[in-house]
Amino acid sequence: MPINGQRTSSNPQTKGGSNKTKHGPSFNLGPNININSTKTTTTGSVQSAGAGGGRAQFMLPDPSFASAAELRDYCDTLRAFGVHASIEVMVAAEILQAALSQASGLKDDNFIQHKLRARKVARKLKKSGEALADAASLAAATYAAFQREYADIMSARTPNRPAQARPFQY
Repeated sequence: MPINGQRTSSNPQTKGGSNKTKHGPSFNLGPNININSTKTTTTGSVQSAGAGGGRAQFMLPDPSFASAAELRDYCDTLRAFGVHASIEVMVAAEILQAALSQASGLKDDNFIQHKLRARKVARKLKKSGEALADAASLAAATYAAFQREYADIMSARTPNRPAQARPFQY
């Protein structure tokens, strides 16, 4: 008798033939993106918002664009966040559509109407995932436009320009 539904070689009801592991197949949705952020902790029994679930908190760096490197880092961080978040939102939209289409509907509701209603609700979440993907590509395009528009200034500096209060370092 298997314990907790484990499939072993002694279990005659195993499916899949030669799979000798106790865990089923797994898959990976994409690359892992780790972004460090600073968190403040509170004393007492009150947890901060978003602390549950064990999910990483994404935080963009401060937009202090004093150099080309800071602009590049900001755009790269925004792009990485947008790509990761868009993948998660698109997967969540698929899960939502599946959950809504499996839920019990009205008595007078036919099968096709039930599926269409689930697709209509999940479409809004899919659009937000597409918007996050667009934000990621526009972040990369921002740095590319900066390189294109300021290439002449980055390579040659004119000596008779007035100094800025906080000069931008190329």
